[in-house]
Amino acid sequence: MVLLGFMLNYALRVNLTIAIVQMIGSPTSPTNVTNVTDTLNVTQHPDHIEQTRFPWDTQQKNLLLGCFFWGYVLTELPGGRLAEIIGARRVFGYSTLLASILTLLSPGAAVAGFGWIVALRVLLGFLLGATWPAILPMASKWIPPMDRSKFMSNMMASSLGAAITMPICGFLIAHLGWESSFYFTGIIGVMWSVAWFAVVYDSPAEHPRISDTERNHLMKALPQEDGKKGHIPVPWRKMLLSPPVWAIVITHGCSVFGYFTVVNQLPSYIESILHYNIKHV
Repeated sequence: MVLLGFMLNYALRVNLTIAIVQMIGSPTSPTNVTNVTDTLNVTQHPDHIEQTRFPWDTQQKNLLLGCFFWGYVLTELPGGRLAEIIGARRVFGYSTLLASILTLLSPGAAVAGFGWIVALRVLLGFLLGATWPAILPMASKWIPPMDRSKFMSNMMASSLGAAITMPICGFLIAHLGWESSFYFTGIIGVMWSVAWFAVVYDSPAEHPRISDTERNHLMKALPQEDGKKGHIPVPWRKMLLSPPVWAIVITHGCSVFGYFTVVNQLPSYIESILHYNIKHV
């Protein structure tokens, strides 16, 4: 469930990067304008699908692609602490559920106005930013020390979410319009959230369906502090003055900067520079 959740986390953020290729009207695109306003027009897709197009310029396009991270950076630290206090099941589950609902509302927000879709993407980042750190307190209750490297590898496999979402959304957009990329990922997100709350619990002691043998093994192998949630002090001073901590922060920051630059701009590059059809993106 954690692996699928992080794959979905990436799917909910990259759906726009592929959809925006068709969301923005192109002067060279074949058009059959049925209604023109100051904010949008409707064009015929090459496959004869009527689609709403927006006259956003390059600055607006890049603003929309980047505004997700405005909210994302705000909840990285609070998300982990909140999970310690109220439980990772709630933080991870409700963040993904609400983000999925916002994804379903994305086409309507875009039609309502550029400011609305920007605000929605900022809020989407705010919600999804809490998910990554939130899972670690749960892992401390469920994953024995010798298995934690394998668990972290599963978390890193979340990039599969972007790798799978892009071709699927490209196919859907080519045949059903750009709105389908948001509806597809949003519906999958809601379905995953229902399953998450049905099968995942914060600790072995709280899970109603695992065997007594598994529960006793995990509770013996791992420290269980259900009665002390939120009361463990955070050594902020030691962390801020720790060279290894800053080495990890800088290294990871540079890594994700490069990765998200590629993920955000790849579909636009393929469409604008390589002139590939959306089906190939």
